[in-house]
Amino acid sequence: MKRTSLLFAFGLVLGLTAAPGVLRAQIIDSLLQNKRIYHTQSIEGYPLPKIDGILDDSIWTLGEWQGDFTQQQPVGGAPGTEQTFIKILYDKNNLYVATKFMDREPELIRDIFGRRDELNGDMGGVALDSYFDKRTAFEFNVTAAGQKVDIKHLGDYQWDFNWDGVWDGASSRIDSGWVSEMQIPFSQLRYSNKEEQVWGLHYWRWIARRSEESQWQYIPKDAPAMVYLFGELHGIHDIRTSRQVEFLPYVLSSVERPASGDGFDPFRLNAGIDAKVGISSDFTLDLSINPDFGQVEADPSVLNLTSFETFYEEKRPFFLEGNEIFDFEMDGDIPFYSRRVGSAPALNGFVPGLTLSELPQRTTILGAAKLTGRTRKGLSVGLVNGLTAEEFATGTDAGGTDHQVQVAPMSNYLSSRIKREFNDNNTIVGGVFNLVKRMSADSLVDASLVSGALTGGLDVLHYWDQKNYYFSAKAIASQMQGSPQAILAKQLDDAHRFQRPDADYLLVDPARESLGGHGALVEAGKNGGKINFRVTGQYRSPGLNLNDMGYLREADFMGQGVSVSYRVNEPGDWVRSYTLDVEQEARWSFGGENTRNRWSTGLNLSSNSLWSFIVALQQDFSHLDIRELRGGPALRVDPSTMLGMRVGSNPNKDLYGAVMGHVYHHGLQGSNQKNATLSLTWLPVRKIKLSALTFLERRQYHQQYVGSLQGTDSWEYVVGRIDQRSASLTFRGELFLNPELSLQYYASPFYSSGKYDDFSRVTDARALARDDRFQDLGLDAESGQDTYSYEADGSTWNFANPDFSFMQFRSNLVLRWEYKLGSTLYLVWAHDRSGFESLFNPVQDITGDLWGIRGNHVLMFKLNFWFSV
Repeated sequence: MKRTSLLFAFGLVLGLTAAPGVLRAQIIDSLLQNKRIYHTQSIEGYPLPKIDGILDDSIWTLGEWQGDFTQQQPVGGAPGTEQTFIKILYDKNNLYVATKFMDREPELIRDIFGRRDELNGDMGGVALDSYFDKRTAFEFNVTAAGQKVDIKHLGDYQWDFNWDGVWDGASSRIDSGWVSEMQIPFSQLRYSNKEEQVWGLHYWRWIARRSEESQWQYIPKDAPAMVYLFGELHGIHDIRTSRQVEFLPYVLSSVERPASGDGFDPFRLNAGIDAKVGISSDFTLDLSINPDFGQVEADPSVLNLTSFETFYEEKRPFFLEGNEIFDFEMDGDIPFYSRRVGSAPALNGFVPGLTLSELPQRTTILGAAKLTGRTRKGLSVGLVNGLTAEEFATGTDAGGTDHQVQVAPMSNYLSSRIKREFNDNNTIVGGVFNLVKRMSADSLVDASLVSGALTGGLDVLHYWDQKNYYFSAKAIASQMQGSPQAILAKQLDDAHRFQRPDADYLLVDPARESLGGHGALVEAGKNGGKINFRVTGQYRSPGLNLNDMGYLREADFMGQGVSVSYRVNEPGDWVRSYTLDVEQEARWSFGGENTRNRWSTGLNLSSNSLWSFIVALQQDFSHLDIRELRGGPALRVDPSTMLGMRVGSNPNKDLYGAVMGHVYHHGLQGSNQKNATLSLTWLPVRKIKLSALTFLERRQYHQQYVGSLQGTDSWEYVVGRIDQRSASLTFRGELFLNPELSLQYYASPFYSSGKYDDFSRVTDARALARDDRFQDLGLDAESGQDTYSYEADGSTWNFANPDFSFMQFRSNLVLRWEYKLGSTLYLVWAHDRSGFESLFNPVQDITGDLWGIRGNHVLMFKLNFWFSV
């Protein structure tokens, strides 16, 4: 009887969830069979229009205006609340797009200024699937304030905002709404060389005050992908070949006053050139001679007390543009992490017998080249190569004599990616190959760094049932060579930890001159409709290494995960949309140790008043951490619970904000973590934007790692109870004189201090009970004490006081002026200062101390000039 009831309930659920799925599939099928088509017209021989957002040029009397836009949100399938009309014309070199955004309440139009590629206020734009691969597209948008936003569609609701094409766009207000005008050079697109072009076409409009999106070709919000549902653009004949030759020379001057030393460093003048050459209609070669690989905005301040490397986002334009083709992400692990190219020298710390000074902050990139493209048959290729120079520092010996010390060898970084689409773009097969080669005759460098690292991988992605369901698989392998000392260091580092005394399946071999490993990820799921799911399985073998060219958080695990989400987009009386998620994840080491075991659930809700609400709950069960003791035995981690909440106000107001908080309980009285974030944004006038983000956190944890102590024939591992308090403020002030000229200020002070007590030695790291796991050392935590000592196993053990106080301030002021299409002038003042003490001072006591620390100041002027032939 019980079994029959369960089967009946299961069948009922399947029936209730299947019915909407069948209906949605019918809607998708109807859209695919009845696509809208826009027939454009040539304006060859007519005077070229002035792109000023005023449609008074003679060409706009030609062609056809089309309207009848359909809402995607909030009410999918309903007519747009305001009328929108588009017109598309072309000549041999450009596409011209005009749009009339009618509005019965023009005084409520949100014409808000912002940085390029920032989504602000009312806006609208066009997306062109010029390859007609029904997966990728180039999108060009203009806001009501005249700001340009360009995006690359990468497929499956993935976008690249880092791409900046060279095109023109403007807007203006009219009594009945606003209008936009765009000129899009064909040189900025990629398409096959045919006499007549057929492209995918998508046009959308955003009305900010209603958070309403309407579309020329309706694409349901719960569709599994976008580009394959685009309408079509017909009628383009005899245009220029999709081949471009662009040059971007630059001059750069800077002066710096470092925190160490007196006065300013010598004035620096530099120059270089970037080139973009269309070697065919399908492939583009990017070249840089003496490139400027600096980034304008500083990385966020972080104090990392974990055993994992901090991951920083790429911000350098050369590596950002077209970076999507190199994507081979495996649950956060990537074989190509472009921040490795030009990173800080590897030998930036201790050198036996020498004290290092004048350390370079980064290695110099001598030059780089990048080849990217895609053929009409669906073959995508990406290749990037960068060469970095050897770097030196000054090493001072005990006698005061200075020596030149090589801290980074000349190195070559090569990354390549290839993908091929089959089966009407529903099957994609690809591979990746990366190589790092270091060239050095320095014995210290050879003993510290591997001489060569190689990674290679294969992947496949397949869709079916109109892209509702998918299956993907990725496999990767690595191999590195080097001196025995360098390979030994890899075996012992944070990602591998072969030296763990309780890992009998691992073996440290100090004579090895190579190390290899492999990994894989398999995933299947459903992407469209109200109910979606994802099932994953993955592993990383103990010897896998990606960190010479890529980013690998940890090796040595096998894992599985399941997630299910329920999404409703139809507005009700109060709720506009909501999503409910449930996830489960578990991992084990290759030795069978359970290293992760958790489940989580979350509710994301948006109201009709455009407020947002998020509630999240996560439960971590007891498991083993095989890295917390930095090479010691696996340490038992107690169960923990997290509750998080976020409330955000209507972002379409002149003053809006959000408050967010998390509470963690780590399974022991007094062991918890609490943080709160408050963000506010204020637009006092349409050309000024002020925003602030405040973060406060207190973390009390009962088994924070303190140190590994080496004895004659044994090791001791010490943990303590940490009381850490952190505070930060991120402020941005932006003034926009017009869409091309802006002044932006960024400032971020950061403070963190920690005090340790209740020191314990690890006795049985895997024990379930804390009293069995540790032995209390009974040490008093005295303020200002440098070291602690204790007796155990007939020996005296000493460790340094782990208390700390850290403070940092980073800021910059940037004047940016795009004085000509594609050509920009920058005037930048950058400043940073930081201080660290091995003693505890409360955050409230050290806030003023930050301003007494001498900082680095850099004043930089940069001018580039874009032209094409």
